[in-house]
Amino acid sequence: MFSISKLVALAAIIGIVWFGFRLIGRLDAARKAKASEKADGRQDRGRPEGTHGRDDVVDLVRDERTGEYVTRDRRDERT
Repeated sequence: MFSISKLVALAAIIGIVWFGFRLIGRLDAARKAKASEKADGRQDRGRPEGTHGRDDVVDLVRDERTGEYVTRDRRDERT
């Protein structure tokens, strides 16, 4: 009627289903959090404050006096 192998198999199936529901719950929570961020306009969480929507690429030029690479604005300030 009841054997150890059947009980172990039942426990394994219950564990797999339980972990599956936990995974689905986490994925759903992440999806909802992403949707709420998108609705709030906070899509770029990794960017510093004030750079939202701007291009992160900066052109550098070599400063003839020091040999350092600086932005054009910094080079113009030094002269």
